Amino acid sequence: MDEQLLASIPFLNFDVNAFLDLAGADPFTAMGYLILHGGWIIFVFLFLWMVKYGWLEYRQNKWIAAREWILLRITVPKASEYNQQTPRGVENMMANFAGAHSPPSWKEEWIDGQVQMPISLEIASIEGQVSYYVHSLRALRDLVEAAVYAVYPDADIDAVEDYTLPIPANFPSDEWDLWGTEMTNVAPDPFPLKTYPEFEDKITGEIKDPVANMLEVFSRLGPGEQAWYQILIIPTDQKNFKKRAEQVINKIKGIKEVKKRTMMDDVLDLPLKTLTTFSDVALGNAAPEKKKSDPKEAFPRMMALSPGERFVLEAIERKAGKIGFESKIRFLYVGKKGKLSKPKVVNSFIGAIKQTNTFNMQALKPETKHVGINGTLWWFKDRRNSERKGKLVRAYRKRNASVGLKPYFLCSEELATLWHFPILMQVKAPQLRRTEAKKAEPPANIPFG
Repeated sequence: MDEQLLASIPFLNFDVNAFLDLAGADPFTAMGYLILHGGWIIFVFLFLWMVKYGWLEYRQNKWIAAREWILLRITVPKASEYNQQTPRGVENMMANFAGAHSPPSWKEEWIDGQVQMPISLEIASIEGQVSYYVHSLRALRDLVEAAVYAVYPDADIDAVEDYTLPIPANFPSDEWDLWGTEMTNVAPDPFPLKTYPEFEDKITGEIKDPVANMLEVFSRLGPGEQAWYQILIIPTDQKNFKKRAEQVINKIKGIKEVKKRTMMDDVLDLPLKTLTTFSDVALGNAAPEKKKSDPKEAFPRMMALSPGERFVLEAIERKAGKIGFESKIRFLYVGKKGKLSKPKVVNSFIGAIKQTNTFNMQALKPETKHVGINGTLWWFKDRRNSERKGKLVRAYRKRNASVGLKPYFLCSEELATLWHFPILMQVKAPQLRRTEAKKAEPPANIPFG
């Protein structure tokens, strides 16, 4: 009876030699034999996997479509004690934005389709008029405004129409052209960028504003030219990043990574352990002595680290200790046909970003292999670049973090270096949008202790 039951289970009655003989003679017959003798299980699992994630994507798209969004233009004050703040104030803003993190429950994720949405930090120049923007869910407007007013009480915040709408979403276009890209990280994301404290003069305390050059170039755009700079930040619990950072830190220290065993590992090892134990008892073999750990091997490289390696280790640990976000950086230079001047704008933007690069840690560079516009493509260059242009515009307009490159982790200090309000004594861009005077007093009912 038991033999008949086992024989009725196809994958337990699979003849490997017969399959190999068929594969050598007729691959199609061999494939049929594989499917009839248990191979169909693979297709069942594949189908269930497709149904599972297809359902999740459907619910998420429906949930996202029902959200309301808002684009806030933030105008910095021209004459105020607050306009001389360093990027440290914007770093505090980033920490407040982390309050948007709202991990969904099982029901919210798989039934409602709830997903963590990004906040978009933007700087845009429309024909030389430079403005700062924050794009978010309308429900987060109070959080965004409170974070800005906490640092810049004199700031002017207005809800405005999306400045990207006049640009076509498909290319080629008879009127418009563009160059665009996403910035990718060169090293694993636990390695930090050069941040604003390193731009500070140790004697005078003056910060050489890393975005000053970019703002200057943005302000020089003429009629028919636009430049869009976008940083998407996705609030996260940082658990995955901390694991990646710990792996890099342990590698520098020379600590061997110990893989944590799972329940599946124990289940698979149980028959082997049982057989080994039975063999040892039957043959009278003594159990091998466990190797004692040598305390001297706990940190084998720590004493031999060079000053540069110690600096890198401290920088990674510093980044891992800060609030941060999964991030994505996009840049688009848009213009009427015949108006684009790539050397003037694109090269200046990349140069401004490269101020945060270091050779021994992290660096950002434009990605042109899969996402960005690439003039060196061999096959169907114009058509492929046109498709990329349309995809970049649509992704930028929707503030979509899932299109393009995979997001990478940037801490609040890095983000404040890459996107902050100008230190006005250093930025002389004539068309930078500023308020001339304080628009209104802060609310009188703010409690004070």
